Amino acid sequence: MSKLDVNIINNIKMLGLDMIEEAGSGDVGLTLSSAQIFYSLFMENLNFDYHNMNFINRDRVVVSNRLLPLMYATLHMFYKDFSLDNLREFKKLNSLTSGYANIKTPGIEIGSILPGDVSATSVGIALGERYLESLLKIEEPKSKLIDFHTICICTEEELMTGMSYESTSFASLMNLNKLIYIIIKDGIAKDSGIKETFNEDLVDRFISLNYNVEEINGNSISSIKGAIEDAYVSKKPTVIVVNTIYAKDSDREGLNKYFNTPLNSNEMNNLRVKYNLTMPFEVKEEYRKEIEKNLDKRLGKKLLNYDEEYKESIADLKIKEIMEFLQNREVNIKFIPENIKINDGYEESLLISNHKILNIVASKSPFVLVGSNDNFISSKSTIAKSKIMSKEEPTGRNILFGKRTEAMGGIACGLASLGFKIFISSPLVDAALLNPFIKLSAINNLNVNYIFTQDTFLNTYEKSGNSATYELNLLRLIPDLITIRPADINEILGTYELLSNYSKPTALIIGSEKVKKLQGTNYKYLVAGAYRVKKEREYANAIIIATGSEVELALKIVDELAPYGIDFRVVTMPSCELYEMQKEKYQNVLLPKEIKTFVLEYGNKLVLSKYATSEEYVLGTSGYSDSGTKEELLNYHGLSINQIKAKIMELMKK
Repeated sequence: MSKLDVNIINNIKMLGLDMIEEAGSGDVGLTLSSAQIFYSLFMENLNFDYHNMNFINRDRVVVSNRLLPLMYATLHMFYKDFSLDNLREFKKLNSLTSGYANIKTPGIEIGSILPGDVSATSVGIALGERYLESLLKIEEPKSKLIDFHTICICTEEELMTGMSYESTSFASLMNLNKLIYIIIKDGIAKDSGIKETFNEDLVDRFISLNYNVEEINGNSISSIKGAIEDAYVSKKPTVIVVNTIYAKDSDREGLNKYFNTPLNSNEMNNLRVKYNLTMPFEVKEEYRKEIEKNLDKRLGKKLLNYDEEYKESIADLKIKEIMEFLQNREVNIKFIPENIKINDGYEESLLISNHKILNIVASKSPFVLVGSNDNFISSKSTIAKSKIMSKEEPTGRNILFGKRTEAMGGIACGLASLGFKIFISSPLVDAALLNPFIKLSAINNLNVNYIFTQDTFLNTYEKSGNSATYELNLLRLIPDLITIRPADINEILGTYELLSNYSKPTALIIGSEKVKKLQGTNYKYLVAGAYRVKKEREYANAIIIATGSEVELALKIVDELAPYGIDFRVVTMPSCELYEMQKEKYQNVLLPKEIKTFVLEYGNKLVLSKYATSEEYVLGTSGYSDSGTKEELLNYHGLSINQIKAKIMELMKK
């Protein structure tokens, strides 16, 4: 390692420490111990365009939040467009240098919100790269237009999470040879009194998963460079375990006191003197010039050759479509429901209806992918004319995750960060497992569409006690997520018309019961979130709001109560979130506050109770249920048709 290398690395460290001091929090120890990893990667190995942060074929670098000060400092040293002002705004509101990695930041490929999620999202990016590269090579076998690696830099603790086990095993199954994990294994000073009792042997773990594994000294630039070079030509996914000393260069190396605690002013001044820097956020211009000179020598010709190949290749319209997709990160679909004729006698499981319309949408773009953590047969979430994705079939558009539910959520987010419109299916009871990644997709506006089956406690397996209760409300409470529970084929058509032009996350709640095409439903009104499906005969003295398959039940109840003088308006509410977006005038006309209003849904009462006259007007559940037949469960919750009618009549007398 040359003296200049050491000086640049120290400058990166100091920028990271300045950000931590400015923000008042951050991992000092990791910032001091790991700067050389980032420097070596960008200076010696990474394929990127130092003049263009959005270069299509750039290697993707994914980092955990603890490493963000180093990532931001490195981006500034290697990209002129990433300014010192960006660094000064670390962790400030609406800044590009958030304390949580965010896709809106140039140079950040995907966000991170909890330990270990980067292991799964990185797999998604690597999976998407191989899919696109394989599509491209169908058109031009020798093309190098899409040929990038995904490098995930994280700590060993983050590889202890369940999702990391799921995602790394899936990467092995798929043999994602362009996926590289750089795992920082910090040593602790012998005099610290802290024993490493929770660590595992990462080398043995990943060898057993058939990874290419290297363990190196993190203080050696040549070792880091060589290990990454080996990874670039490996026929397997790679793990590089980098041994470092936590809080290296500080007064007391290796002490955990530096986790999330800035250095004091004396410690900062001592390091500035040691690193030959005099003021906060100082960057030596000669370092920047040396970086640009070396990068021009290593990458300049390669980038020129890439530009020439790109200009020649995009004359082919299919290649142009693939490259424009990767550049723009969006899927353009024209889905016109009025072209699909549904006869009045249509009656079918909503899962099958959803399958049919999903396939029509998927046929319009190769960048629509579908995955499932459950059997494709039961969830009906497949692209019928495509194969299951595998290392032998990299262009298969159906991804079977098995029971890797958490990994599925993270991998879907990684795919969506490249621009894919992805649908993943799971029983509704698994919503809590997917919740962190639903949140991640919402924060980053990722186009992940979650299809949840077994939509109520009356799930497909009637004798199973593992029934959905609160999960639908959990989804409805996630900000920036649109949740849709369609009532019939018409509302499914409206759902996909919305999704064809929507690029943020959604959750579709699809039941397995057979449902008729209902009189009064209309795909055009789905976007309103709620609308009238049955008009009152003269003057409404009651309103009943229903969702999903309960809309059919509501219509039946209204007809049976008509002889008792109850003049009902029936409102379907497929999406609370879409309804809340409507103007107040529309809401007041649809649901006048002076009219008694009931809500019917086979789920927890919490969220929908706001639309009812009071909580007792909500016809739903408050707790869990034991296993039982459909009839037993309905009676247990007071939701048989006779119990509902009796309760409505009792409340109408008040």
